[in-house]
Amino acid sequence: MLDQVEAFFSLVDRLRRFLSKRAQQPAPETLAGRFIRLFEAHGVHRNQIPRFFGHGLQFKDVQDEVALLPCLTDEHLADACQLFGVERQWLERGEGNAHVRHHFYLRPQAFGIFLDELLAARKGLQDVELKAELFGVPERQSQVDSTLLIAQPIGLLNDDVIYRYHQVDGGPLGYWKSRVSNSALVAQALARNLWISGRLCNARKLSSQTYEADLWGTRERDALMMGSRHMDVEDWLLEPQALLEGVDPEANRFGIISALELWLKLEAQGLMEHPFAKPDRREVFQASLEAEKTV
Repeated sequence: MLDQVEAFFSLVDRLRRFLSKRAQQPAPETLAGRFIRLFEAHGVHRNQIPRFFGHGLQFKDVQDEVALLPCLTDEHLADACQLFGVERQWLERGEGNAHVRHHFYLRPQAFGIFLDELLAARKGLQDVELKAELFGVPERQSQVDSTLLIAQPIGLLNDDVIYRYHQVDGGPLGYWKSRVSNSALVAQALARNLWISGRLCNARKLSSQTYEADLWGTRERDALMMGSRHMDVEDWLLEPQALLEGVDPEANRFGIISALELWLKLEAQGLMEHPFAKPDRREVFQASLEAEKTV
């Protein structure tokens, strides 16, 4: 009898814990909640949405999700996605990542066209520069993919610039093709007076921020910048030693030799230009290649 009583109370206790845990679980995020979070992630407080976004929204509409949901139309969703460059599927259903990762692997000319489009889209903000950071990881973790983050100005709010963020997949910087490909992207940016800041950061943080975060904004960028250190990506266009630092040499120095050969090939096509390059730069890289072949 006592065993049955103990079993009953044990069952009641487990049921109480289950119901308590279930009650503590947050409610699923709504469409209106994601709409507000989208703006706030980019530095626009919910009370500023009517002024920044317009579309007939008023202060009373953005005070909570319940008030906002009946106000949202197809036009609101489409224009918000266009404004911040996010996927409609994410905004409507909360599925996947909000941002598509761009790929320009060994396609520097296509990246140049992409930059031209971003520069041309700065309506009324021609004096505001794009910002770009290439986030990589230290040499011993060079197999982790790098990410080029570009911040495109899309508006002003109380004299603060509001940016749209674009992620470009850079591949692992320790792989010779990725290193040379990124060098060509840096050259394309320099040709448009855009200086890319190289940053070395924690590998786990980089992977989680770029692949696991469903929405990118100022907080995610600042989190990567915090604790990171400078990486001289422009030097990949100027010095063989800088280009090859941290590159996996592979068997028989294949990675090193292949990196130099590809760099010289792209340089001959005018895709490795740098405003401060010395006249004998190509000869320096060629001499480095010849030296590697004799090792």
